[in-house]
Amino acid sequence: MERERNSECWYHKVCQMDNSCDACIRYVEMKYLMDNSGLPKVKQHPIRLNAPNEDYDAFCDLQDIKDNILEFVQSGKNLYIGGTVGNGKTSWAIKILLKYFDEVWAGNGFRVRGMFVHVPTLLAKLKDFENPLLKEYKENLSKADLIVWDEIGDTGMSNYDYSQLIMILNDRMLNERSNIFTSNLYTKADTVKHLGERLSSRVWNMSEVIILRGKDKR
Repeated sequence: MERERNSECWYHKVCQMDNSCDACIRYVEMKYLMDNSGLPKVKQHPIRLNAPNEDYDAFCDLQDIKDNILEFVQSGKNLYIGGTVGNGKTSWAIKILLKYFDEVWAGNGFRVRGMFVHVPTLLAKLKDFENPLLKEYKENLSKADLIVWDEIGDTGMSNYDYSQLIMILNDRMLNERSNIFTSNLYTKADTVKHLGERLSSRVWNMSEVIILRGKDKR
């Protein structure tokens, strides 16, 4: 009798194995990447996005980055996805991160390769000095190949917040580790206003900038 497929497995539609997922190297490796990515469970599978007319070219550019994500990461490139709320910025960033996981799972072992970071939540987490896992978390922020920085610039920052974010991004960019930024800010002037000159220079000037102009789809 054919084994019932685990619908939570990322490859269940094409799986040919007869034994359990726990015995499947592909499932175990991918699950490790997901469990350590910071992605909420409901976001761990890609969704279909339909391009509105005004975003057709932007969607094509994002698809090209997704299709060539290994070269993007190996070259230490950065991407800034800006635009109004609810028009697919975060969904695209997650699709690209998931594609990277799909490319690197084989033989990965126990290495954190990519992370999803909701920036307002991160800023609170960095002040939790009694958290025994904070040091390891910050090390992963430094070493992960690709990080999605979601909603950067969408909340106010204290001097401490600012210094921590600058330090982490400086380290990543000096070591040519890739970043994807999403934000409701969609002009350089807005990023300077909300992020300051130093942070804006790293987030906007050192990234390929793609702006989505479609309406809120939520």
